[in-house]
Amino acid sequence: MATEIEGLECWTCTIYGDPVAKGRPRFARKGRGVISYTPAKTQVFEAEAAALFVESWGDRPPLSRPCDLTVVSIFKRPERLRCKHKRPCKCNPRRLAHVSRPDLDNCVKAVCDALQRFTPDGRAVLADDSLICSLHAVKVYCADTSEDDKPRTEIRLCWGPAVEAMR
Repeated sequence: MATEIEGLECWTCTIYGDPVAKGRPRFARKGRGVISYTPAKTQVFEAEAAALFVESWGDRPPLSRPCDLTVVSIFKRPERLRCKHKRPCKCNPRRLAHVSRPDLDNCVKAVCDALQRFTPDGRAVLADDSLICSLHAVKVYCADTSEDDKPRTEIRLCWGPAVEAMR
C-alpha cells in the first residue's frame, strides 16, 4: 500500500510468522576450492518474503531513489515471560524488549536482501539496498494478553522529497 503525506510516499508490508535473521555464510570444500553459501532457512525466508513484497508492491518498477526503512520484528513471547498469576498483579502485559539472539541487525539484513531480491518473474521492490539512507529497527516480544499480537515482521519503506530533505 502506498500513501502520500506531504512529500512522503510510504509502502508497508507484513510477514506473519516468527522473524528470521540472516544466517552466517557457510563454507564447504568443492574439489580444490572452497565455496560459500547461505543457510537454507535464510534462503527460503528471503525467497518467500521477496514474493510477498513484490505482490504487495504491484506493477511499479523497483525503487531507485533514497529511502527510509523501518523494520519491526515481533517474536513469540516465551512461556518464562508470561504472567502465570490467577489474580490481578503487576506483571507487564505489553510488548517486551527482545534482548537475546537473533541479533537485530541480522533480522534487518534478511529483510533488506529480500527487498532487493528479484523474483523468478524479474521483479523486486528495491533496485539496491544501498539506497536505504535511514533505518529504524525494533525487536520485541508479543504482548502477553493480546491474542491479536502475533509473531510477525512489519516493514515500512518511505521515499520522496521529505526523506531526501533529512540528509
